[in-house]
Amino acid sequence: MSTLERISSHKVINIGYRDAPPYSYKTSDGHVVGYVIDLCKDVTESLKKSLHINDLVVNYIPTPVAMRTTMLSNNIIDMDCSVNTDTVSREKVVLFSRHYLFVYTRFGSFKGNDINTYKDLAGRTISVAKGTTDLININSLNRLQKLNIMVLTQPTMKEAFSATSSNKSYATAINEISLKQLIESSEDMKDYQISKLTLGNAQDLSIMLRHDDIELKNIVDKNLSARFNRGDFKQFYEQWFNSKLPGKNINLHTPLSAEMYQYITKKP
Repeated sequence: MSTLERISSHKVINIGYRDAPPYSYKTSDGHVVGYVIDLCKDVTESLKKSLHINDLVVNYIPTPVAMRTTMLSNNIIDMDCSVNTDTVSREKVVLFSRHYLFVYTRFGSFKGNDINTYKDLAGRTISVAKGTTDLININSLNRLQKLNIMVLTQPTMKEAFSATSSNKSYATAINEISLKQLIESSEDMKDYQISKLTLGNAQDLSIMLRHDDIELKNIVDKNLSARFNRGDFKQFYEQWFNSKLPGKNINLHTPLSAEMYQYITKKP
């Protein structure tokens, strides 16, 4: 049974998410929100119309980053609506929607722990979240340049950052948006800095789908394209990246650049 057939039959769609503001997160009053969650809401509204299901139930299921492909392949979730990097290796086991953002991995550290070149990482302990492209990139860098980095893997980005906060690591490697959010959410945000140095290439972020979900991918891509090309897209983007986040007293101060706008709205 295909995903669309299953949704039509059960009148339920299961959406994976995790605590990764502004992409996806749960507020204190129990609502699941976020930039990617809103994109996926457009998809669910479209499915209601195309499948003629007025009472479609949308379940939001916490999905650990290391379990997302397994949960997709086992039909536990139908879409992973959080931060997912589209990579060649992952495309062998899952499908990705058209890209909704690009980010770079950067290093977060205490001020004074300057990271200007990769040599500044030599012999240091660097914390990173398990199952992420950040981990793949730091391991590759360590191997190729023989930097003798001690890579401290943690279950989540938040825990990777906490390792730096508690001086268990010299720095943490996280995508720049999530890193900024973690610093802004910390008690002593002024104590931290984000490196200008990046790790690896820019990451193309997408909604993750089951490997054989061509029908659903087409619907997702169509809805993303429509959202990106709406006249109010800039305001929508600014809501999540350059305004106070819903349920959180932080602002990421990352306005929509001309480069990002062209990237998001370009034809695939």
